[in-house]
Amino acid sequence: EGVRFKRHAKNGLRWVNGTAEEAESVVENSFGKDFDEDGNPRYRGYISGTRCRVVVALDDPDLIITIHRRRRG
Repeated sequence: EGVRFKRHAKNGLRWVNGTAEEAESVVENSFGKDFDEDGNPRYRGYISGTRCRVVVALDDPDLIITIHRRRRG
């Protein structure tokens, strides 16, 4: 079936003019990973040249919860 995106993630992609493929690539080839307060993995990478963080559901690795621009650090 492939990777699915929650509405918030789709909106985040639009903000950075990115594609689903770019978001999937961040998860597969991230240059950093940590976890949010709920334990969801967060991957760092670039989408359309913009530093972003892609958050994946802890209980469903094929569901991207949100995508947002990454601040410095």
